[in-house]
Amino acid sequence: MGSVRLYAIAIDEVREIFGAPEQMAGTLRGIAAGRFAQDTPASPGLLARLGPVFRRQPDAPVVRPGVPSGSDVDTLLAGRYVPPHRLTACWVLFETWLDALSWGSLGQELSEARLNDFDFDLVRSEVPARLGLRHLLRNDLGIPLLPHPGLAAGWAAGDHVHAMARAWRPVVDGLEDPHRDIARSVLSWLDGYPGWEQAAPAAHRPAPDLVAILRA
Repeated sequence: MGSVRLYAIAIDEVREIFGAPEQMAGTLRGIAAGRFAQDTPASPGLLARLGPVFRRQPDAPVVRPGVPSGSDVDTLLAGRYVPPHRLTACWVLFETWLDALSWGSLGQELSEARLNDFDFDLVRSEVPARLGLRHLLRNDLGIPLLPHPGLAAGWAAGDHVHAMARAWRPVVDGLEDPHRDIARSVLSWLDGYPGWEQAAPAAHRPAPDLVAILRA
């Protein structure tokens, strides 16, 4: 089963992760260390890398597919190219940061076929196609981290979020059974936006946009 994950965070804050200033980079490193410290041993210093070429050092870091490493943290914070074999791990890391920085997040188990069916049900209920879930993936995030196979990501501005809520609310009770529960869950989460937007100036943060990530 695939999934759709929604994050309430300004797109400018998302893009600032890559090439992050010193203070923000420190915060993000702390988040990564707290989440992945037990999964990924700390990187050795430069001298530890000067040992025999053909013998693995006992304290050498274990780099596992799908598990972020210290090198992945450095790569993303510097905005450098991520090689294909580290894309999965780097998206796990990136979403960990999104979850920590966002005003709120919502996850839905939803295959790509079910997503298409859900949006079709909305259109059948006279909700414009541009206000469906799939449309959230149309606008590229504008970040140097490329999607890996089976993943798609996009974003929408706050005004679009409010337009979605206004269009969905009158038709939600007429949707098919499985789609009705999905729509109610998303609408309940979207109801948080007015409060988040009101709180943003006091927190010296921009009002949240919406970032969507689909895993097929």
